[in-house]
Amino acid sequence: MVPSSIRSPHRPDPPPGRPQARSLGFEAYSDPAVYADERARLFHPAVGPLFISHRSLLDGAGHAAGEADDRVLLTSEDGGTVRAFANVCTHAMRPLVASRERLSQACVTCPYHLWSFRRDGSFIGGPGMVLDPTQRDALGLREFPLVQWRGNFFAGAAAADEAFQRDLALVDGAFVSLGRSDWLDFADWRLIAAEEEVYQGDWKSFMEVYGDCYHVPPFHDGLASFADCDTLQWTFGDSVHLQALQLSAEQGRRSPNYRAWCDGLQRYYALRGEPEPKLAVIWSAFYPNLMIEFYNGLRVISVLVPQGPTAYLNRVRYYVPADMEALVPGLPATILAAYRETEVQDKALNESRHLGLARAQELGLDAATYLPNLSGPQPELGTVHFHTWWRRRMDWPAEGVGPASLPLP
Repeated sequence: MVPSSIRSPHRPDPPPGRPQARSLGFEAYSDPAVYADERARLFHPAVGPLFISHRSLLDGAGHAAGEADDRVLLTSEDGGTVRAFANVCTHAMRPLVASRERLSQACVTCPYHLWSFRRDGSFIGGPGMVLDPTQRDALGLREFPLVQWRGNFFAGAAAADEAFQRDLALVDGAFVSLGRSDWLDFADWRLIAAEEEVYQGDWKSFMEVYGDCYHVPPFHDGLASFADCDTLQWTFGDSVHLQALQLSAEQGRRSPNYRAWCDGLQRYYALRGEPEPKLAVIWSAFYPNLMIEFYNGLRVISVLVPQGPTAYLNRVRYYVPADMEALVPGLPATILAAYRETEVQDKALNESRHLGLARAQELGLDAATYLPNLSGPQPELGTVHFHTWWRRRMDWPAEGVGPASLPLP
């Protein structure tokens, strides 16, 4: 007979002066009620701040469903003004745009009964309809507040709040401090690939892994020989965090793809007559679900789209410098192969978390669901920061390991 409570082996407390962590309890994961609450508090385009899309995925289009949330319709007017609306026709509440296709028509037209709307959301009309101005005004699309930063669109009232604006300014300042403010500019970068894949598990597991540099050396041979985890630098805002790592002296030698990435970068910068940056990557996370990865030679926009309490979609877009293929033929494909090598490993890491949580519950383990390594350079501080943010935004009980407040550097 399995005891009702089995305690895991004791792990020592973090050294004095280090932050302690409150893991989320088992009840926070894969629960339909918790997921419904997350949809209302974290993934609501009227609340936000919620990433919707990047301008590069909308340019040339009159309107499109949101990249990160297809409940949202983005429209782009000829003058460049972008707006966000509920992607729901006011006639019978059907989706206006149901596909990932970018549309260039002058107006938004519902395919079911041909009700049409201008790009400012106002109602044009429908077949055989005669309405007075008051009735017509009442049938316009519901608009959400929208904020643009560096080509990224965030919806919700909180996107315009001072706290989020401070976060965006903090990110700008961090890139300046690292000497890489130019990395925030996507103007001379081109989209080379796009993919999406469904993961099994709670979407929070992905954000936990993303804020965890601890797993990189033992689990990602190629990446660990490209980015030096011993040089990890953290930056924390209210709802964002950054990890900056220098290029490794190993030059990617533990993976043929990463080695070719490093060799190709040397040729690329030499042909451009520029010194090669010493920075390998800046990983940025914007809670709840946006990651922008600024690699030396690659940009990746990755957004999680929850599909329910036990599944989520990872939608990924890859960019390289516009002149890279011409200068070093084949280098973009090599870099993409290296990234995907790590991506496959990360999927296994993420889905194993889902399996392990379920198994621990079945066995009746009475333990914290996450005990981060907070010694040395504190490689899992991103995960701790995310847990703390989630608790605050969800108004979650202050239970778990450690003190009520989490002091961060």
